[in-house]
Amino acid sequence: MFNALQAEFLFNAFVFICVLSFFLYLPRIRYYISGLKRPKRLFNPQKNNIAVIVPAKNEKGLRVLLDSLAAQTYDKDFYDTYVVVGDKDDPNIELCKSYKNTFSKVIENQTCKGQALDGILQDLLREGKKEYAGFAIVDADNIVDANFIMEMNNALVLDKQIILGKRRVKNYLYERKYRSWAVNCNALTYTFLDKMGNCFRSERNMSNTICGTGVMVRRDLVQIMGGWPYRSMTEDYELTVTALLNNWTSHYYEYAVTYTEEGVSLKSCDARRRRWLMGYAQVGLKYGKQVSKKFWKYVRDFFSGSKNSVEQDPKQAELVSGNFWGCFDYLYSFVPLYIYFAATAICFLAFGADAAYKFFALKTVDFFSIHSAVKIFLLLYGVLFFYTAIAFVEDRAMFTITLGEKLFALFVNPFYITEYARFYIEAYYLLLTKKQAKQSWIQVERMEA
Repeated sequence: MFNALQAEFLFNAFVFICVLSFFLYLPRIRYYISGLKRPKRLFNPQKNNIAVIVPAKNEKGLRVLLDSLAAQTYDKDFYDTYVVVGDKDDPNIELCKSYKNTFSKVIENQTCKGQALDGILQDLLREGKKEYAGFAIVDADNIVDANFIMEMNNALVLDKQIILGKRRVKNYLYERKYRSWAVNCNALTYTFLDKMGNCFRSERNMSNTICGTGVMVRRDLVQIMGGWPYRSMTEDYELTVTALLNNWTSHYYEYAVTYTEEGVSLKSCDARRRRWLMGYAQVGLKYGKQVSKKFWKYVRDFFSGSKNSVEQDPKQAELVSGNFWGCFDYLYSFVPLYIYFAATAICFLAFGADAAYKFFALKTVDFFSIHSAVKIFLLLYGVLFFYTAIAFVEDRAMFTITLGEKLFALFVNPFYITEYARFYIEAYYLLLTKKQAKQSWIQVERMEA
């Protein structure tokens, strides 16, 4: 129970932490500015061979994706599609035979997407196989834009090892019943990651946050990796961090568009978000110390004057600079938010508990505690509301939905975002207490059979 002086001190401390968090977060505003710019469209005069890899274990809606791949504007003789299934009786094997340059590959006993990718990539790297310049990975429930492969080939002129394309929402291409407020809120995630994150990272040659669909990995990098070594729940995020640790280059190129499918129900969206956060926690525990060590090594080298050949090689200097800021971005970018959200949760619960105790036990109404709790809640809601509004402005072309749907998502998304805190805490709890069950391939809800 607080007295008046203690309550006032706690609220003033909360205000101080809010102001501190705001100033710490100010550099992040530069990321949002980059997302407002229209990037340059690239052109590659050379036609490269590209392999499209589709992990498709137990997938029933593959035909739509294969139709979109068959309709590509890129020369049909310069790209092949490889569909990876789980057993020899999969009906998608027969389906592949009806499409030009489309092949099936059986990888039995798959327990994760990483195993499917590893099996097909190792096969395609073997001597005597076709020389592909890049391997584009597309999830089986997606659709690709007609220019997808052409734009991926154009992006090869950047001399980057990983090209991340633009994710749009497949549900928006269909009738209204395939949309919901949960779909609209979850779709904002791609805007947060790309327009409000990866655009700036690409400008500054920093490591991008990679998504496992609509991404192309150059052949030389696949050879370095020896296939696809990742087995975590979010193998794409594991690639993100290992790219940072190994100085592998990446770039976000929004003209290579993939339409990704969202589960219509909140339950389906939550299942996906739980998997994302569990994978994020797995990767954080596995690689966090390594990223921290690498960052502080950069700092020590800078202050000791140990620059060696970097000064003489502008390209190497650019790579080192981008990687340094990439490590800083990984370690720092969420710190102001962690500070703010932790202070918000603690102070809101403290004032709420104080008001409840005085009301039920002492039969008094403490208006200061009640008002403080309400102010803290409204401030949090206002911050997340503003964050959502920025996303809608940044990515107007993404959301081909009605004005009513946009307004509803604008007001509801702050609550949707706060659920991430619960999933995040839950993920670390399960991992640290070793209560997480062994992960197997999960069949998620689909829009259509």
